[in-house]
Formats: sequence, structure tokens, C-alpha cells
Amino acid sequence: MMRMRLASAFFAFVIAASAAGIDGHWSAQFAGGKQAAAPPPAPFSLELKASGATLTGSVAFPGKKKPRIQAIENGKLDGNHITFATSQKGKKSASFSWEATLQGDQLVGSRTRDGAKHGQKFTATVN
Repeated sequence: MMRMRLASAFFAFVIAASAAGIDGHWSAQFAGGKQAAAPPPAPFSLELKASGATLTGSVAFPGKKKPRIQAIENGKLDGNHITFATSQKGKKSASFSWEATLQGDQLVGSRTRDGAKHGQKFTATVN
């Protein structure tokens, strides 16, 4: 019985420690392409908040007059790995799947447009 309580307490500690490492405002950028004419890395930001295994927040992209903000949907935290979805509304509507892993003080991951074969890699650092 004591081992069960100890194991439960340890598991709760691990989840809380992972959540604390994810919470915050992250400055991010997509990696540039490999071709000479590829655009430069594109900046964006992530606002993340974990509660247990649930991840909430938003992704903000620079806009001409104001940022374009997309809410995180179906966010999940599993140890140091996060997954979530976002939807882009408007003339060019699209849905995206995101996945990233916390590696030290960086998030390293990718965003994949639904139906695409490959995603865009990104890195993020917490502010």
C-alpha cells in the first residue's frame, strides 16, 4: 500500500514538473527551407499552459496590422512531449497538427497541415 502511494506521488510530481517546464510564453520560428530561394525563418509565438495532461493556450503569427491568433485545440501533455491542433480561418482556411518535445530549455517540433506529407520544423525558447 505504501509503495502504491509513493508511486502515485512520484507520478504526480513528474507530471507537475513537466507542466511547469511547458508553461509560459515561447518565441519560436520555423526553419528556413534548404533551397537557395527559400524564405527566411518565419517567427511566431506560443502561449502554453498545462494542467495535468491537458494543454491549452494559443499560437500567434505576425500580421500586417495585428497578430493572427489561433487557439490550441485538443492539447495534450505526455511527459516532455506535447501535441495539439490549430485552425486557420478566413480565405485560406486550414487545420494543422502540432507536435513538439521539450529538450532542455527548447521546444523542438513540427507543424503539419492536414493532408500534407511533411511538416514544417520549428524551435522555440521560453521568454
